[in-house]
Amino acid sequence: MRKMYLIVAVLGMLAFDASAKSDCPNYQVEGSYLAGRRFSNWDVVPVSAEEAYKRIKIEAVTSGLSVKSEDKESGLLMFEQTVSGGKGSQINLPWNVVITPEGKTSSKVKIVKTTPSGYMTGEKFQRESMCAVINAATGES
Repeated sequence: MRKMYLIVAVLGMLAFDASAKSDCPNYQVEGSYLAGRRFSNWDVVPVSAEEAYKRIKIEAVTSGLSVKSEDKESGLLMFEQTVSGGKGSQINLPWNVVITPEGKTSSKVKIVKTTPSGYMTGEKFQRESMCAVINAATGES
């Protein structure tokens, strides 16, 4: 009986692991706190570029980003995130998203976000927010 519980527990863990969202393995950070940083991430998703474009745009706007410019034909979406700076100032952070077809039924989604020098942010937050953009393309936001 004890072995049965162990087998069920192991199978449950495997099922959980298989259904987990991607951890966005292509995430990168360049630069430093003093010089400013560039965060980037990309992944291939199993939806058309047109569908990924639409879903990402909707998710970004509902999450509070502003569309700065876009070119649907090229798969370019440029968002702006307004955040509070010191002494009541505001800082605009650019998010650039490029969506390109990968075969007939998939798309490559690439995100680049830059922060100015001296801007404090957590790397975990940056990774998660960029993963959310990629997951939005698949409808898993």
